[in-house]
Amino acid sequence: MSVQDDLETVNWDVSEEAHITVDNDRCVTCEDKPCLHLCPAQCFDYQEDQKGGIYFAYEPCIECGACMVFCGNDPEKGAVSWSKTEGGKGVEFDFG
Repeated sequence: MSVQDDLETVNWDVSEEAHITVDNDRCVTCEDKPCLHLCPAQCFDYQEDQKGGIYFAYEPCIECGACMVFCGNDPEKGAVSWSKTEGGKGVEFDFG
């Protein structure tokens, strides 16, 4: 089973407010852009018309925290900020 197959078993109740934000000013200096390769839900995309080249969509996020590991907690990168989703919103996994 692929990651994409697994993602098809996930249900989302997406909030109107983003629980993750990306500071594209910080993305300008990031050369390797790990977000493009390490997010399992592929929430990050490279688009030249975006400042820093990174477009981020929070809606398909599976709240795994990978972006915080490879960017948010890195003092040199630090472009990702995460907050809890509003009550009852977010991802729901189906383990059945």
